Amino acid sequence: MQQQISDIVQHGVIDPNFKFSDADFELLSTLRYDPGFTHSDGRLSSRRLEEELDPRLSAADVHGELGESPLSDSGEYSIDAIAEMLGEMQKDTLPLSPPPEMDEEAEVSEPDLKKIFYNRFLLLGEQFKRLNLALRFFKWDFEIPLELLLEKLIQALPCPFELATDLSSRMQALLLVKKCYKMRVLVSSSGRMRVEAHELPGNSGSFATASQYFINTVLKGFLPQQGEVWDVFVDTQATVASPFTTFKTTRRNHYNAARERMTELATRVHNPASKSEILVYNSAFELMEGSISNVALLLNGTEPTKSFYQTPFLTSGCLCGVMRYYLLKKNLITEGNIDVRHLKVGDQVLLLNGVMGCVKGVIRNSLE
Repeated sequence: MQQQISDIVQHGVIDPNFKFSDADFELLSTLRYDPGFTHSDGRLSSRRLEEELDPRLSAADVHGELGESPLSDSGEYSIDAIAEMLGEMQKDTLPLSPPPEMDEEAEVSEPDLKKIFYNRFLLLGEQFKRLNLALRFFKWDFEIPLELLLEKLIQALPCPFELATDLSSRMQALLLVKKCYKMRVLVSSSGRMRVEAHELPGNSGSFATASQYFINTVLKGFLPQQGEVWDVFVDTQATVASPFTTFKTTRRNHYNAARERMTELATRVHNPASKSEILVYNSAFELMEGSISNVALLLNGTEPTKSFYQTPFLTSGCLCGVMRYYLLKKNLITEGNIDVRHLKVGDQVLLLNGVMGCVKGVIRNSLE
């Protein structure tokens, strides 16, 4: 899969004469740290240090592929079927009684701690593979080991105990801390890596299991209840497909310019939503992505009950995002060519990235 992405980018997207300087940008990876992915309500079972996600939700080991969900063999990915499946998964994983509180003084082995913290970083294995894929594409002559990436992420988390300086004591100190963070990993061509942690609002709901929490936090855009809906605008100018649209970097002038146009477009909307996104497209009017997200458009299937979400092909120049890949491998979305000139006011979309998961959006303008 990684080679396929690289081939698509190199031969199907990027102008072979495209010029860039290594010195003026860093590779960027953003991901969610969330203790709710490994246990609920800050509790750990004395018999089970980590509550596993339902296998249909969990990602693969870093060296393997994501498993696919058996939703449909016909190629029709019904939103109703997905919502029903997610509802059943939440029912199936309800415990008979809450797990007992873990003794805060209890020591957990370092291998167990590393497994827990690995699973608290959303799709970390895929983030690791995408980061090293970008390093190879830009011909930066080094790789980042997974062990080092995990350690740097953990060390960047704000810790309540100043004396917890080594990795093991830091993980032990953070084990029962419930705060969620947006993590930013920045890598320069010289090999320097820095990691930032920015606190996120927690999920206000109460969930009995990690699977319930994951569905209502990461996959909430698929749930039938309305929740928060973003305003989504179609850009008024095309964006050039380049390595800086396919890979996430700090060179974001094209996205910043699009977001400035979004601010102007938003002034025309009556009763705007609290959050908004703008969709960018290439010179062939093929939808690529949002300025901070991948996107999937809700389309009608062969029957009224067979509606499904479709995301643009990588050949459009879109970001090879980890959440996009996860949803494709789980058969929750499909791929296709989407002409932005056909998008209409009121069309529904799914916005997705490695921090917020997926959320619903509604298109508020059109190119016509």
